[in-house]
Amino acid sequence: MFNRTLNALLNLLLPHHCFGCQERGTVLCERCANERELADPLDNLNTHAPFAYRDPVIRRMIWALKYRGGQTIGMALGGRLYDYLLEELAGASEFDGNDPNFLIIPIPLTRARTRERGFNQAVTIARGLVRRNLARRNGTSNFIIAENILRRTRDTGSQTVIKARAKRLANMRHAFAVIDPVIVRGKQIIVVDDVITTGGTMNDARRALTAAGAKIVIAAAVAHG
Repeated sequence: MFNRTLNALLNLLLPHHCFGCQERGTVLCERCANERELADPLDNLNTHAPFAYRDPVIRRMIWALKYRGGQTIGMALGGRLYDYLLEELAGASEFDGNDPNFLIIPIPLTRARTRERGFNQAVTIARGLVRRNLARRNGTSNFIIAENILRRTRDTGSQTVIKARAKRLANMRHAFAVIDPVIVRGKQIIVVDDVITTGGTMNDARRALTAAGAKIVIAAAVAHG
C-alpha cells in the first residue's frame, strides 16, 4: 500500500520526461512517437494495436504504467491509440456510421491484481482514449467508458508465465462473462487493453460480448507482440 501511494504521489509531483529523448513536459514527444516501431499486422481485421511491444521505449512505458503507477503514461498512450484508430478505421461503417456512439470497455483485472496495483492500467488507457475523443470532437464525446460490463469468471493467472501459444489461448477460453447483456445488446464496442500477445484475452472478451448481443466489437491495445 505504501509503495502504491508513493508511486501515485511521484506521478503527480515530478516533472514528466519523454521516455525516448528526455524532453520535459511530456511522456512521449511527437518526434519519438513517430520513431516507434510499428506493430506487425494482426490476424483479425477488428483487432488493432499501433506499436510493437518489442520497441524498448514502448516496453518501458508500459512497465512504468503497470508497476510504477504511471497513470499519466496510460492517458498519453490512450491518446495515441485514439489517433491510430481514427486513421485505421476512417471510412469504416462501424466507426463513421449513423450510430456514432461506442461503449469503451477496459479488460478487467483479477481482484488480486487490482488489489496489488491499486488500479487497472486498461482503465487508464481507456480514459486517455476518451479524453482525446473529447478534444477531437470539441468537447462532445461519443465514447462512454463502461468498467463494470465484463467480469472474469475465474483467475487465469498471468499470461506472461505461459510460453506456449496454444496453452495461452486455452487458458483464456471462457474466462469472461457479461454482467448485464441488456447494456451491450446492439451496441458498438471498443475493448481496450495494454498489450495483445496471442490475442486470447481479446478473443474471449469479444466472444462474451458478441454472445450477449453486441453489434460489433473492436479490440484495441497500445502494443502487440
